[in-house]
Amino acid sequence: MAIAATHTIGRADPARDTDALVPLVDAYREFYGHARDPAATAAFVRERFAKSDTQFFVARDRVGSLIGFAHLLFSLETISLARIGILEDIFVTEAARGAGVGGALLDAAERYAREHRLTRLTLATAHQNRVAQRLYLAHGYVPDQRFRSFNRYLTSDGAPT
Repeated sequence: MAIAATHTIGRADPARDTDALVPLVDAYREFYGHARDPAATAAFVRERFAKSDTQFFVARDRVGSLIGFAHLLFSLETISLARIGILEDIFVTEAARGAGVGGALLDAAERYAREHRLTRLTLATAHQNRVAQRLYLAHGYVPDQRFRSFNRYLTSDGAPT
């Protein structure tokens, strides 16, 4: 577990962190324009832990309360014939922003990815989320100049509002 002046970062423990993680994941969803849905969010988080198809990293304040998370999905890339990671979500509570929590979560995900021999981490953020973009650039992420992303929404749940 990495230690900083105001927070600690580590892998989420399903037994300890599920209930505390749900409100943060729900707040992340709300940040991107979705209505809060604690029951559906709890089911989603529990399913991720049960299937082990993802890894959550959490940031705790000095008293142990969760103040942020990063959600790393595992994937495969055919072009490189390798395993990659998709940083699907990164969120820090408003009160904890500016204290290095987001960067520490990125660093934890990268250490994990290197330890598990993932060849690349990829992430996306909203075009208008300049704060996140500055953070990602400062941590060595580069905008993709080779590929353009497209989405085909199959339900209205995933479509932007």
